[in-house]
Amino acid sequence: MRETAMAIKGMELESARKYLNKVLEKKDVIPLRRFGGSAGRSRLCKLHGHFGPGRYPEKSVKHLLDILTNAESNAEVKSLDTENLYVTHIQVNQAQKGRRRTYRAHGRINAYMSNPCHVEVVLSEKEENVKKPEDEGKLVRKTKKQLAQERLKNGASA
Repeated sequence: MRETAMAIKGMELESARKYLNKVLEKKDVIPLRRFGGSAGRSRLCKLHGHFGPGRYPEKSVKHLLDILTNAESNAEVKSLDTENLYVTHIQVNQAQKGRRRTYRAHGRINAYMSNPCHVEVVLSEKEENVKKPEDEGKLVRKTKKQLAQERLKNGASA
């Protein structure tokens, strides 16, 4: 889930959705940057500036698509422009493990744990860039050394 989340961080909402759908169709790949130990190298990772392992994690992609849909509907309720949204922050944390047991040969019992996670997503509207007005009477700060050099140029004695 972490790798999938990091792949869409900073993307616009619509492009993130398209990307995740392409991963479901196996037309694009999620690059495994941290947890890709035994995965083989994928040529599609070149599209993302990564020359290493990549996979198509269907389960985490489906969950993230649901979360993005939910976040978009929350933005609509808050009267934000959904065309202008992008993923500002996305974070995946470990949750408490679910404990079950599996029964083994000779009367033994082993742990059978699930590894759930908490996903935190923040969508923000893109802000339009506004140029800073140019002030002609700008105050220029100078160091003591620069002031002393100016005095010497103007004919003052050292």
